[in-house]
Amino acid sequence: MAYLYAFCRLLTGIVFLMSAVSKLRGRAAYEEFTVATRALARLPARPVAALVVAAEVAVAPLLAWGPTVLAGFCIALGLLVAFTVAIVVALRRGRRVPCRCFGASAVPVGPGHLARNAVLVVAAGAGAVQAGTGAVPAGLGPAGLAAVALAAGAAAVLLSATGEIAGLFTSTP
Repeated sequence: MAYLYAFCRLLTGIVFLMSAVSKLRGRAAYEEFTVATRALARLPARPVAALVVAAEVAVAPLLAWGPTVLAGFCIALGLLVAFTVAIVVALRRGRRVPCRCFGASAVPVGPGHLARNAVLVVAAGAGAVQAGTGAVPAGLGPAGLAAVALAAGAAAVLLSATGEIAGLFTSTP
């Protein structure tokens, strides 16, 4: 149980940190995210984009410190639900909005993004349940933590590329 809990914490934290960094790596990246936010959500793009990035930045440090882990998972779950709803609405309306979740992807949001979000909801939800019960498992030791960190890092990289991977199989030339 300790391995799963640590994996959920690390995976969720790494994914949200990667997402925030990809949007904050430069002015152009942030502007592209703001434009995609406007097209995807049809809400006031600048305040929504700023709120999303601020929340993403908050997730990793909250998950890193014991007393705030539940808050980190709850923020992550809230963001994931909002992202998923926005994607579903865009798909139902036939909008082809590029996903700027992890940078300057040209792949429009689609089923691959929904699958990625589902995996992340399960991870964040499982972590939140564990953190919320107060029955947090004991430490893993250095070797166990290294193994879990490696697995979570690899999973985060794979999940961040889900849209591009799905695009390989769904794009038309």
